Amino acid sequence: MQSIIQCEICDPSESKMITDVESGEIICNRCGIVVERDLEDTKKIWHKAGDNVSDTRNGNPSSLTLYDQGLTTKIGNTNRDASGNIINSMMMARLNRMKNLDKRSQISKSARNLSRAFRQLDSLKDKLALSTAVIEKTAYIYRKVQEAGLVRGRKVNTVLGASLYVACREFEIPRTLREISAVNNEKYRETSRVYRQIVLHLGKQVPRINLFRYVEKVGKKAKLEEKNIREALRLMKKVQETGLSAGKEPMGIVGAVIYLSLPKSDENIRQRIITQAIIADAAGVSEVTIRNIYKEIEKKLSLG
Repeated sequence: MQSIIQCEICDPSESKMITDVESGEIICNRCGIVVERDLEDTKKIWHKAGDNVSDTRNGNPSSLTLYDQGLTTKIGNTNRDASGNIINSMMMARLNRMKNLDKRSQISKSARNLSRAFRQLDSLKDKLALSTAVIEKTAYIYRKVQEAGLVRGRKVNTVLGASLYVACREFEIPRTLREISAVNNEKYRETSRVYRQIVLHLGKQVPRINLFRYVEKVGKKAKLEEKNIREALRLMKKVQETGLSAGKEPMGIVGAVIYLSLPKSDENIRQRIITQAIIADAAGVSEVTIRNIYKEIEKKLSLG
């Protein structure tokens, strides 16, 4: 019978055990004492050769970003069995038929589609500096989209870009659909249309855009000082509380708020136009969009 691990100091009814997979320890969440250490890592498949156990896996780890999820096997070309004996002709004929079937299964239309999509996904991971968790989630969404038949008649890269944007929204990663489309070399409108179809068809509940994260991202891209970014975050909070951000282009709101939060000591018209252009470029919107939105915010909040 397996014993229950409990803290020797705290009351069992008031404390809980936390498992730290990285360090291999079980810790009490109340007092912080290490209850157990040197836990066996069950995620790896250890390879044993004689009396020695090496820190290697038997095969590659499973992943949704591989077209076969890393679970397929390959029939070797040798004509000898595991004991080194020559395989008879009847068995070799069966093995050859199995090899042909194995090759056909790997070059099916579905497999080619997934293989091409995930090669592009690996490229997007590096270009957008995304984590493995986001990429795995994107691969999962793309597989669901393919099963629903939404890939048929559409470009693979467009569907992949839309799936990546859904994953970024779920992880609250500040990546815009326009930014993903540009890196993916696909049209923004087409990617946007496919994104809406994915959300409606799969019934996914996509979280609202976290405008505060985009303020930090655009502010750093525009090379603003930290105090200006903090002031923009305070203004963004006021804008959201008054409902002025509803129904407007998210990046337009972000650009307008950042521009309004900057000190207005310099009244030089030329300098203000240059600043607008820098912020518009960092936010990925036009200067006209920022001007229209910031004038509305300035009027309703009486910031002018």
